[in-house]
Amino acid sequence: MNLKNWISILLLSSTFIFSCSSSEEDTAFPTVKITEHIIVDFDEAIASIEFIPLKNQIDSPENLNCSVWDLKVTEEYFVYSTICNPEAKIHLFDLYGNYVKTFDKTGDGPEEYQVFQGVDLSKDTLSISVGAGIIKQYRFPEFEFIGPVSLNENDAFIPNFTKISKNKWLTSPMFDGNLDENGKYGIFKIENSSTGEITELPLTATPLTAEMSEGEFSRIRENSFLLNYAFSDTLYLLENEKTTPFSSLDFGERKPSPDDLKMDADRFETTVTNQTFAINIGKIWHTENTSRLKTFALSKNPNMDLSNMRTFPVHEVFIDHEEKKAIAFPSLAGWSNGKGFAKGGYFYDILRTDDWIYALEKGQFGKYGEKLEKILGELRDFEDPVLIKYQVKIND
Repeated sequence: MNLKNWISILLLSSTFIFSCSSSEEDTAFPTVKITEHIIVDFDEAIASIEFIPLKNQIDSPENLNCSVWDLKVTEEYFVYSTICNPEAKIHLFDLYGNYVKTFDKTGDGPEEYQVFQGVDLSKDTLSISVGAGIIKQYRFPEFEFIGPVSLNENDAFIPNFTKISKNKWLTSPMFDGNLDENGKYGIFKIENSSTGEITELPLTATPLTAEMSEGEFSRIRENSFLLNYAFSDTLYLLENEKTTPFSSLDFGERKPSPDDLKMDADRFETTVTNQTFAINIGKIWHTENTSRLKTFALSKNPNMDLSNMRTFPVHEVFIDHEEKKAIAFPSLAGWSNGKGFAKGGYFYDILRTDDWIYALEKGQFGKYGEKLEKILGELRDFEDPVLIKYQVKIND
């Protein structure tokens, strides 16, 4: 689902309808230009970078090479979740990349999970969504079972969620098929686990936007989050449970018009093949006034091959909200089901073996390629991932 379905579109095997952003009106909030002119080479955008191999345990090594993963960073640990059901696990590494331990509670028991959909880490509590609106909680880093939390049982799949108060949770569940009178659905919800009350935030999209991804959010303060979703031309701020526009994304002439967003499947296939429009994929990370998102076809790749996802023109875009400036570079991982992290002015990602091999072959690391090659000698297994921690610089 999600990205897999989006990939299916790009392979010309699915029928989709675009969603239309709810921010078509003129806005008074800041606007940031996001065009191909902001694209630079990777090393030109990087202010500092560390490559940290995640060194597997020597005896009985874990399988760390998973296509669906999540990364959290604490003061002591890298928390790397390999969400490859039915053997999804959470692995702890210290900040030098040394293996600490693995948490595995797969099973049918009350303290276990049969399905691992998403993960949230808040201070000393680890939460895992396991289906049917159930969140199972564990103490972190001991992984002692705390108990379950019940949200809306009709939310069959909740990949993105976080606790925002004692009994309230911000969620973006998989689209359940229910539409309003305008043929749209609510992307984000606030769910009260005590009363069962559900509040839909006033951000809507058409059904097949959900086939690319559910909505995503990034905490910027204690009770504040940036919200993003696929095809949106606006980032939104959720603060004290109220939603307001935060920043307008100006894709210039590459932005699809409202009529374009209603195109039929045949025209859409042609549009994807021709890379006609620049599209906000819907990812969001934020730290110290800088946001990161991903785009498709911000700049066209004349050699894009629909049978090779590595050729898809995916870019990492970074926005300085104070300066209203942005910078972008070709994504090292491209299309990915992975979720990185942002903290303390740094962005964090996991590069799987295929990612760094391809990027090295293409010279994408630039002057940092030699540094990575030296670090690769520390891997205990060729398939173990490499974590990258980096800062970006956004110049004039």
